Amino acid sequence: MHQSDQEDFRMYVYVSAAWLALTLSATQAHGLSPIAAPVRYKVSDGKPSTNVSIQTVTLEAVPGMNPQAVGKANAVLTAAAASFVREARQCGTAAVQGRPWGFTLAFDKAVVSDAYLSVVFAKSTVCAGSPDEEKEARVFALKSGALVTSPDLFKQLLPNAKILTAMRTNKELIRLGEETAATLIDDSKAVLKIDDERCDFYLKTTSYRIWADGKHLIFYPEFNQPYSFCQKEYLILPE
Repeated sequence: MHQSDQEDFRMYVYVSAAWLALTLSATQAHGLSPIAAPVRYKVSDGKPSTNVSIQTVTLEAVPGMNPQAVGKANAVLTAAAASFVREARQCGTAAVQGRPWGFTLAFDKAVVSDAYLSVVFAKSTVCAGSPDEEKEARVFALKSGALVTSPDLFKQLLPNAKILTAMRTNKELIRLGEETAATLIDDSKAVLKIDDERCDFYLKTTSYRIWADGKHLIFYPEFNQPYSFCQKEYLILPE
């Protein structure tokens, strides 16, 4: 290496180190953690039938989760994929004869929080003649890879908030008490800048699927029509 090249290299190392130190100092000053490594995963496409499209996810590496825990989470995701296939069959059975129907499940994201991994899918169906837009989430404890149910996740992150018994048989759906629903509307307005009073009544009366995103608990409401202006992710700040 020529002398000029060596000097340029030393300058590059110096500047890079200074930039890294400045970045770490800034994140710590704002109470933030350094950016974690991303989740590594593989997404596979599957079409059990002409009207059905289902994506499956296999985790390869998750920050903060040991290989044994990753394997445990993958077993749950495999079981979830099988349940989605069964649900698609039921969708076809419930379809109105002679009318178009479909079942689409697409991987949305994998999010690591302080204590959880959330794997989220977007689901779009037309089964009994009406469209339905939903999100499905599987949440895992980082330390063990064990599945965390929606009621348990809610109680762990919002121990003092009130939830109601869901009207539907799906135990993963959460219904909010009046005060908790009002908190969701206020927190989403403050943090996510979601401010549409037309959605307030609906958000206070619908059911939600939930997952963890950073330090927030994310709520995705049930919808019976596509492309609703209320079709967004909402949140409640931790207690």
